[in-house]
Amino acid sequence: MPTIFVISFLLIMFVVPSAITAEEVTIYRDTWGVPHIYGESERAALYGQGYAQAEDRLGTMMRSYRKAVGTMAEAFGEDWVEHDYRQRVFEHEKMARKYYHTLAPEVREGIEAFVAGVKAYMAEHPERVPEWTVDLEPYHVVAFARYFIWGWPVGQAWSDLERRPQEPDSGRGSNQWVIGKRLSAEDAVIACIDPHLAASGESLFFESHLHGGDLNAYGFVPTGAAFIGLGHNDYLSWAATTGGPDTSDIYEEEINPENPLQYRYDGEWRDIEVEKTQIRVKTDQGIQMVEREILFTHHGPIVHQENGKAYAMALPYRREVKLAEQLYRMAKSRNLGEFIDALSMRQFMPQNIMYGDVVGNMYYLRTGMVPIRPEGYDWSRPVPGNTSATEWLGIHDLQDLVQILNPPAGVMQNCNISPGTMTFDSPMVRERYRDYLYNASNDGTNTRGSRFLEIMEELDGKVTVEQAIQIALDIQLFGADRYQQALAESYEAHQDEAAELADAVRVITEWDQLAEIDRVGMTLYSYWWMAGAREVNLQDGLSEKEQGQLLKALGKAVAQMQQVYGGIEVPWGEVHRARRGDRSWPLAGIAYHGMVTLRAIGTHDPDEKGVAYMRSGQILPTVVVLKQPVTSYSAVPYGQSEYPDSPHYTDQGEQLCANRRLKSTWYQKEELMEHLESTLKLTLP
Repeated sequence: MPTIFVISFLLIMFVVPSAITAEEVTIYRDTWGVPHIYGESERAALYGQGYAQAEDRLGTMMRSYRKAVGTMAEAFGEDWVEHDYRQRVFEHEKMARKYYHTLAPEVREGIEAFVAGVKAYMAEHPERVPEWTVDLEPYHVVAFARYFIWGWPVGQAWSDLERRPQEPDSGRGSNQWVIGKRLSAEDAVIACIDPHLAASGESLFFESHLHGGDLNAYGFVPTGAAFIGLGHNDYLSWAATTGGPDTSDIYEEEINPENPLQYRYDGEWRDIEVEKTQIRVKTDQGIQMVEREILFTHHGPIVHQENGKAYAMALPYRREVKLAEQLYRMAKSRNLGEFIDALSMRQFMPQNIMYGDVVGNMYYLRTGMVPIRPEGYDWSRPVPGNTSATEWLGIHDLQDLVQILNPPAGVMQNCNISPGTMTFDSPMVRERYRDYLYNASNDGTNTRGSRFLEIMEELDGKVTVEQAIQIALDIQLFGADRYQQALAESYEAHQDEAAELADAVRVITEWDQLAEIDRVGMTLYSYWWMAGAREVNLQDGLSEKEQGQLLKALGKAVAQMQQVYGGIEVPWGEVHRARRGDRSWPLAGIAYHGMVTLRAIGTHDPDEKGVAYMRSGQILPTVVVLKQPVTSYSAVPYGQSEYPDSPHYTDQGEQLCANRRLKSTWYQKEELMEHLESTLKLTLP
């Protein structure tokens, strides 16, 4: 081979590729510490996402991955054994490894770049790396996506098994709404993204802006995920709330009385598949091994056995790994058609998806991967597993699902309610759909959904951006006025024997129904509610007995407050707070045992000092104005970083959430440059 040819070949092999593949990534952090990641390509932006997320939340990320693959007990002890066993039953690691190659090449490339970014940060900052960290691989990110969504379909299946009634609205839901152009002072669709989840761990979503190649999206992801899960781009926004079609079932298997590892199917005995798994457990004596068995029928894993029966959980998501791919396609969509095409992958858990765009479209989909079920069975309970007559007949196409484009009322919301009550004169009625697709009553609603529609009826004029933000943060307790009136009537009817309650009646009846931090009426009302007022149903009028119940409950509430606080006029913000580390601040709003405002703030029970601290609720309220250029506003409960030594540990909590404010996201780069805190340049190898 000629010398010149050899030299040229070597230059091509070793010089040219490094020039082509090395890419620059810039992480701009705004004054709230939120990273705006600008890369030369999508993979470069995802590399920056991994690096920035590790910089802010490395400990939570590693816990997320351990939770997903079921290795928490190895790091944190025997309390996690059952948790780890459940994740083995649901096969997150197994399926993520097995089907990772089926993801689109550009999605795999993005995930791998994200992982490389995490590892780069860990290599540069070994002091931040926990001793129990995982040996991170791309499949961990896919396994975590499965783990995060699994609670929704699994919860549906458990409800079938236990025939449990729905829990009362406790604030562990979400809000979403869109206001159309003709009702907007901006002549543009205004959208709200407002999930209510645990204010800790992976559910404390990570905020970022990804800009690289054709990808330009702002929003939030569970800590440990790569692609924007809820948010917006230059063309559209999307939100999700709990609710949706029934996606999962329980099959009752008939067990062979002579062989407990066989089940009957179409008149024959089939072998149950047995898989052994070993769980490493940290103990005082070192790592111990716990061996468990996982049993499967062809319907799915066996999750319960009793009285000669086994119950197998059938999940259409069992072998699915492409949620990240769907999110990637959603974030890159430029119009409604592309967005619906992404939704047609049906990788989302059962949810309400709500969309708005810069053209003026509003779209709603009650989504999920829904089996086509044979008729003649009650699919809300376990169904016979011993016959092929109950086998699923496929998966419903997206066109079968409950949905609406541009509702005539020009506004819609779904705060975990029925499609029948999410807009004025909703055309989405149960009679038009199969029961398990609608999966709700026509009139199903709650205080949050009712309050939003009440606001829209009361508004005089078109909705401004400031009004939209106030709606997202609304703290009016819907329905409290009826209880105030009932209390006034009760006291008037029994004034002589209840004279000692005069001050308490005054405090509650003069209260303006706002869960504001300076309102003493909210505090007393909450004690009255929990002392028994909530047990009185006002739908059918008020009997004398019920009047007595209300007054008795008030007397009990007064006694409790006197004992805990020494009085009954205690501002709400003194007893309803957020806390992180050694810092604490007041929070308006409520989501506690049926007392729920649009700004839902779920708390632990009050401590010995009578203070209730936030545990769940509004974790990322975001308002998006969908006109060119797109603008948006957001806040998180605490701050961007999980490290107490960071200035962004509690800054948003103390400065925004405590004052019911949202910040600009500075989505447009010109605005960002005016509110810049730091710049970090990276090179993607």
